[in-house]
Amino acid sequence: MDAVDLRGRLLGALIRLEDRLPADQVTFVHEYVDAGEWVLALEQLADVLSEDEIGLPDDERAELLALNDAMGLGGRVADALEACPSVR
Repeated sequence: MDAVDLRGRLLGALIRLEDRLPADQVTFVHEYVDAGEWVLALEQLADVLSEDEIGLPDDERAELLALNDAMGLGGRVADALEACPSVR
């Protein structure tokens, strides 16, 4: 996955989730993406989702985990997402 694809997928995930997130956190994560801090953006997104125990459909969870894998990150994002209940 190249940088353009990674950025686009992160922004796409943020857009899909933004109606379930606090507005200030959407802005914060977007700033990380714009600055090229994609690891921080994904980690912050996962942290906010887990702190508020925001439900995730399987496809959204899979996309976030795929981004985590594409960036070669460890289990932090996956561990955080475990606090998010599955929804349909």
